[in-house]
Amino acid sequence: MKLWKRQPAIGIGIGVGLAGAIALAIRARVARTASNLIPDGISPAIFATRVAQTRHGEMIYHISGSGRPVVFLHGVFIGASSYEWSKVYPRFALNNEVVATDLIGFGESQRPSEPMDAEKYVESLADFLGEISRGLPPVIVASGLTAGMALLLAAKHPELVSRLVLFLPTSLRAFRKWRAMGLVPLSGLASINRFVYRNYLARAPFIRNWLTRFALANPESLTEEMVSILATCAQQYGAEHALLGLARGREAFDVESRLADILAPVHILWPGAAPAIFVPSNAEALCSRIPQASMDIVPGCGLLAALESPDLMASALSGILDGPHQVSGAA
Repeated sequence: MKLWKRQPAIGIGIGVGLAGAIALAIRARVARTASNLIPDGISPAIFATRVAQTRHGEMIYHISGSGRPVVFLHGVFIGASSYEWSKVYPRFALNNEVVATDLIGFGESQRPSEPMDAEKYVESLADFLGEISRGLPPVIVASGLTAGMALLLAAKHPELVSRLVLFLPTSLRAFRKWRAMGLVPLSGLASINRFVYRNYLARAPFIRNWLTRFALANPESLTEEMVSILATCAQQYGAEHALLGLARGREAFDVESRLADILAPVHILWPGAAPAIFVPSNAEALCSRIPQASMDIVPGCGLLAALESPDLMASALSGILDGPHQVSGAA
């Protein structure tokens, strides 16, 4: 269901002639046609694919099961999508209503050219949860930068979140972490940045190198499926806008000032084999400032543990999602 294909990608200002408009339209159509379709394997077959409307665009999501709603949110990296959790979330559909979505700008969701910062992502997630939750605040399982934004969401909209399970939450305040997220320094020229993205960052060789050097704890766990799906998502029309916005710092944000406002229980899972710049003391510091928080270190896991070690991640989540809804203070 590639609904974004029906969205106009051309903004024509006053004074632009008809010939220019036609030229832009042809160029946009060619660019869209050239993109490979996102494979159906991005989500398990037992999950239905649906669309939700938010103030910043359409969000595609996959849903199955019944019971307590549990929403899985992928992290932010090149080629990111709900595929990140696709080896894990089906295991919880027996006793829960499981939802996995693509953020605005990623995967199959709409990819607007407007700049998206953390506040806009929180707004879109609030709209999304309000539409799908039916008055039942879900458990949120999120990773990376999205886990950091989930904290902001819980602080601003406590009625929308019953519990947070966060894998490697980060706010990207430290520039040195950008490389581990799969980015490189870019110029101040948008046209050059788009060229670098399309011809370098979104290509399989760069993605394969990033996976083996940074994202995976064991380079031998790399699969061609990982490379293929991440590269395909990264090469979709308009996919560069979200990542280039990140590289310009639009998604760097300060969540620390809102931690005391989070009413929902929070449990942090920290990868034991993450790059050295991601230290467990960061999670401990977060826990100390959240009213109800705890943490566990998941040994042997890297940045993309949900893809690399789905059994480990499912086991870690099972102890939380299948257990009581309360936690007992910071670790």
